[in-house]
Amino acid sequence: MSDNTQSVDFTRAAVQGTAVRYLIFFSSKLLLFISTAILARLLTKDDFGVVGFAITTINFLEVIATLGVRPALIYYPESERTSSTAFWANLIISFGIYGLAWLVAPIAAIYFRDPRATDVIRILSLSFPIMAIGDTYSTLLAKKLSFNRTFLPEFLRSMTKGLISIGLAYAGFGAWSLIIGQISGEVVATIVYFFSLPWRPSFIFEKTTLKLLLDYGVKYVGADVVSILLLNLDYLLVGRFLGAEALGVYVLAFRLPDLVVLQFARSLSSVIFPIYSKMRGIPNGMARGFFMTTRYVSLITIPLGLGLALVARPFTEIVFTDKWIEAVPAIQGIAIYSMLLSLSYNAGSAYKASGRPQINSWTGLFRLALLFPSLWWAVAVAQSIVAVSWVHASVALVGTSVNMYVAARMLELPLRDLGRAFFPALMSGLLMAGVVMGFLALNPASGSWIQLVGSILLGGITYVASLCFFQRDLISDVIQVVRGALKKG
Repeated sequence: MSDNTQSVDFTRAAVQGTAVRYLIFFSSKLLLFISTAILARLLTKDDFGVVGFAITTINFLEVIATLGVRPALIYYPESERTSSTAFWANLIISFGIYGLAWLVAPIAAIYFRDPRATDVIRILSLSFPIMAIGDTYSTLLAKKLSFNRTFLPEFLRSMTKGLISIGLAYAGFGAWSLIIGQISGEVVATIVYFFSLPWRPSFIFEKTTLKLLLDYGVKYVGADVVSILLLNLDYLLVGRFLGAEALGVYVLAFRLPDLVVLQFARSLSSVIFPIYSKMRGIPNGMARGFFMTTRYVSLITIPLGLGLALVARPFTEIVFTDKWIEAVPAIQGIAIYSMLLSLSYNAGSAYKASGRPQINSWTGLFRLALLFPSLWWAVAVAQSIVAVSWVHASVALVGTSVNMYVAARMLELPLRDLGRAFFPALMSGLLMAGVVMGFLALNPASGSWIQLVGSILLGGITYVASLCFFQRDLISDVIQVVRGALKKG
């Protein structure tokens, strides 16, 4: 097979895989978002904050839950030895993390100055051994690029979580409705993943294979530890200094940007990593793939991030009610942060596929060095979740710039080409933002529905029209790629 044919096949797989992954993600998260909107009416800010204590602690433990076995399983050629060894390793490690969570929980409660954190952390940690069973199955599906087969377990996970959480919230279970709903969703997803492949683990557990997996995986864990710090440092500091209620508002403020922007980038990253791994043998293949992926990601996440920041107030008033209106400025800052951060996920996939995941650690440590003192000022001096959100956005701007520069140099992609990848989305996005801001300024007394619908329609039309007028060739390329992806074979 020629290099050009392989590139076309990988491009088709990337578009199809990303579309399926985002469809999976969006349908499941749409259910989750609907349930969140309902729960926002049933539960208090304090309830969300208590669960935030547990989720933050679990996130830190989750980073070492597999010791990098999952990405290592994708990186190395598939065999029964690697698959079975990875399965049993995941299971053993997960029970160890479950035990560690029980020991850590009281310490976390002391840190957050809230004794309720102990029990919720211990119960939520049950998700580790539950998820470990299905983890190898979901990884093998990703390795085979069979992303469509992950739809059902992910959809049922969110549906189960939402329905049970809402039912228990109506019954008066408070914060526990979210914890029990989360665990129930993991149980259902694990069962479905187990039956998604005919493969079953054999009783093979080779020390040499495990060492091979861990040699790669530990490098990946190093990057993940830094990543988890970057993604959860704000929760740690807000929960410690501003309390459960402020953390509850901040947790809710993150939901919409996470749904609309960040999870698209994560879905793409889960697709791009195995594809980049297969493109290593194509001359200049990863550089071409990086350029195209960066261009297409920016075409989507830049208008989404800017648009979300502009319509945060009417959206919050309609969906979450005035009870959560104080979350609006935080949503705006987090939307810009999410937009900027989404652009660097592609670089992380390139590092991992090149066998150099440690670069993620280095660039992450650079961001962390900027983020920690800035967030400390936001919570200890400014004492504001709004300051926290805009600190995040500022650091993300610097960190993403560095990340993209390093990736371009590693792949020998000229910086002017990297600029060309961003230019269409940035130019059209700024024009769209100007039009929406003008519309909102001219209609300050209009109802929330008019402001929201009018902004979405005007912004969407302006963005697409701008691309069609100034970047007609790009639109033609996008249409050709999508058509090619839709073709069978």
